[in-house]
Amino acid sequence: MHSLFILLLLISLLDVSSAFLQSSQVLKNRIIFDNARIPADVAYSLAQQNSRLGSFEIMTLSSNKEVAPYICHLPADKEVNISKPAQTITTSELKQTAIDIIQKTYDNGNCSMTFNIQAGYWTVGYCFGDKVMQFHEDLVDFISGNHKAQLPNHVYVLGKFPNMKPYKTTEIKNQKGNQRVKLDPKDFIIFEGEFSSFGDNEVDSSTNTQKFIKHTLGDGEICDLTLQPRTIDIVYKCDEDFGSPGIIEIQEIKTCQYQMIVNVPGLCQLEAFRKNLIHENIMDITCKRVGKENAPSIGSVSHDTFFDYRSPVSSSQVAKIRNEKADLNQFHIHPIGDGFYLGTLKEEYKSDQPYWRTRVIAINANDISDGDLLNRFGKLFLNSLERKFPSPIMLTDNLVTTLQWSDSFIYWIEMYDLFGNFLALFKMARDGKLDNHEVEFHKINPVDEDNLISFNLNSNYFENPNNNWNFEYFMRDFD
Repeated sequence: MHSLFILLLLISLLDVSSAFLQSSQVLKNRIIFDNARIPADVAYSLAQQNSRLGSFEIMTLSSNKEVAPYICHLPADKEVNISKPAQTITTSELKQTAIDIIQKTYDNGNCSMTFNIQAGYWTVGYCFGDKVMQFHEDLVDFISGNHKAQLPNHVYVLGKFPNMKPYKTTEIKNQKGNQRVKLDPKDFIIFEGEFSSFGDNEVDSSTNTQKFIKHTLGDGEICDLTLQPRTIDIVYKCDEDFGSPGIIEIQEIKTCQYQMIVNVPGLCQLEAFRKNLIHENIMDITCKRVGKENAPSIGSVSHDTFFDYRSPVSSSQVAKIRNEKADLNQFHIHPIGDGFYLGTLKEEYKSDQPYWRTRVIAINANDISDGDLLNRFGKLFLNSLERKFPSPIMLTDNLVTTLQWSDSFIYWIEMYDLFGNFLALFKMARDGKLDNHEVEFHKINPVDEDNLISFNLNSNYFENPNNNWNFEYFMRDFD
């Protein structure tokens, strides 16, 4: 089993005023929690040192509702020059230019389709000038491009473009015809910031100077719960990592109120819409746990000694220690219902190691007791099988099939809270040959470092099909 090295980035940013053009600023730092352990005597020796490269300080920090000592490396203060391109055109001109680019990108009479995205269950169709819709369809129909709703009477319109003529039946196509869409700039809003991964529609302009342009559509299907028409905010952005035009994500931020992020590569031609992260220039403060024991032989301790302790406490695929953390910024976050999410590693954080390439984690946003966690997550898993949890079978590089009741598997998944604190490890096992809808569940809580050795397991026998870390075993009958 590979040693695990998990970081949690807690970003702390200074307030940036509107007068920081070409100015020199001293930035605050972001804290990186490193799961490595430094012996107590080494830590206290480092705390007495000071060099031109920085100093060390022992701090008592809270982690997963526990208080523990950490030694942190404080880099020597540096002044970082931040430049923000001065805007040479007015906001109204910028808005109109952005609208023209959006229209040029999507006003072609087609619909952009994304499979298995909204709550991990729906195909979502974005038909520029007409509507945004969602419906259920078979994977075969999606891949073929001949989109067909499994339930024709359950094609839901989340919002319609203004001035769109009403129609009796919602069809899975762009129903605006050949008419050119007329857009009113007053219906669009330009803003700066970054959307939360969990879709709370809040922005943080201190972390990102990239601009976005938002268009709100109403007149969707009547919501059964609110008895009001559904609405959707379409947020257009330049996402150079996503690349091609299309839907990046969609979430239900409130009952029958949706937020959809759409990539418009053409917006990247405009400096204001390109990502200009302030925190790229922030210096890191790395904090490592102070161990309970002293070093066997302390020897000479220098500034570089701190960085020699790179390996975390030996963990295992079965047991995780308390206070282990994950950096949720490294994951794409996907809602799966009932306050739970799945996280899949972003491309830039993947490595050649199976654990760090196909790893999927779970995230719990609920304020529930530890005792209820297994019951709540177990029910969600049962209700979501065949719809939301990925199998190791890939159809394309970006398209994965879901676990089926007919699959035989032993599936492991780590769960973290919203702050990246490790909560529990779940093991789910099923024999797909049985004619029932039952899954064997186990919940393994974090353990103390002293008890970890009794949980360690030689996991070489784990099959990890398709190099997928989450699976100890998987078999699908293709007959």
